[in-house]
Amino acid sequence: MNGESKAWIVISRPDRLPTAIAVAQAIRAQFPGGVHLLREESKWWERAQWRLYAGQFDEIHAFPRVNTCRGLRDLPRLYRESAERREAIAHLPIDKKRDLIVCVGGILTISNAAISAHPEAKKVLCIAEKVYRDLTRVGDRTRYRFTTSGWLQNRIVEPMAGLNRTLHFKPRINPGGDGVRVERLQKNPDLLYDRIVVMSNGGTDISDNPKIIGARFPSVAELRDLPQVSDRNGDGSSRQVIFFGTPFLLIHNVSPDVYVERLNRCLDYLRRNFSGHTLIYRPHPNETNEADRIELDGFRIENDREAAELYFLRNYQTIVAVFSVSSTVSRTALNNGINGYAMYPIFPFTTQQAEFFAGVMGEVPVEFTIRDLNSPPIRYQPLAVERERSFAEAMGVAAETQSVGTHLRGVPNIK
Repeated sequence: MNGESKAWIVISRPDRLPTAIAVAQAIRAQFPGGVHLLREESKWWERAQWRLYAGQFDEIHAFPRVNTCRGLRDLPRLYRESAERREAIAHLPIDKKRDLIVCVGGILTISNAAISAHPEAKKVLCIAEKVYRDLTRVGDRTRYRFTTSGWLQNRIVEPMAGLNRTLHFKPRINPGGDGVRVERLQKNPDLLYDRIVVMSNGGTDISDNPKIIGARFPSVAELRDLPQVSDRNGDGSSRQVIFFGTPFLLIHNVSPDVYVERLNRCLDYLRRNFSGHTLIYRPHPNETNEADRIELDGFRIENDREAAELYFLRNYQTIVAVFSVSSTVSRTALNNGINGYAMYPIFPFTTQQAEFFAGVMGEVPVEFTIRDLNSPPIRYQPLAVERERSFAEAMGVAAETQSVGTHLRGVPNIK
């Protein structure tokens, strides 16, 4: 395989492994030299059952995680580890003329190290539409300021270590709110990547920029030759219905007592409508003793904290349905060809809260949202094939990009 083009897929967390597999299957034919996976070591990989899918890649390269800086005294450690990781990635045999680097899910941490170590190689970024919009947010300096560790990284560590500079901003007022911080590269992604595949529910294009390609989220149902995966979910020997929990003792959208009362009604709904199925309750990683507060008779508790994406990948053929109150795991199930349902209308959330949950779920079938516990859930999978671009189609086009540095040359128009 010497002299043949290779693809190098970069991910940080194991929940991005299914998308990495989708990338590998979509572009393998274009890279006869093989498809490699670069991953960042962490406790999440230790918890995940991912080695079952290692055969999807010709070789897997693990690199250490680099924790953020905790002050001036921690600065030498941050510089040393950042520089060492970049140098280790630079020694990979990535050919700048033939090979392709594909970063999946994000552009910081190991992804930034990879594109910084090989700035002249062809590069593709695969991210969700929401992430793309976050990565192109502009933090007005009258409203935002650097975090302390972010300033040290941007001004000292990253220039010295040869990394693209990053921005870590927080609001000058109310800096502790969820989702209010700005974390991105200092440059816009389209200045560093030759193509950006932006994944969404519908797969439509979101920009006139020819570098940006819209695509539907990849689905486990579309993956080929995977162990323990069949084409007909829910038809396995053990038909499972999964309820994913919420840390309601930590997040008080409604009082815990009211939440427990409504949640118990939801669990009864599953017992009534899925008799004869294996009922499973999977606590949220941040739950403490929530499971002790609710009625879980007839449910098996699985507290392994494995990422939902990998859980679906491994158990796809046995899962009949996935439920949650308001977790995006229900949306993830839908994207992967599983009947996923959200039950937040059953709870007395405020109008603003309910609208927020609906916005997070995005465009979903009407059957996705459970509004009446007296009506059984309606199966809606498989969804009708949409006309918008599939993930495999988008990756095939992105992989054909010819570039010099980060400037496109001879890129085909996409209709």
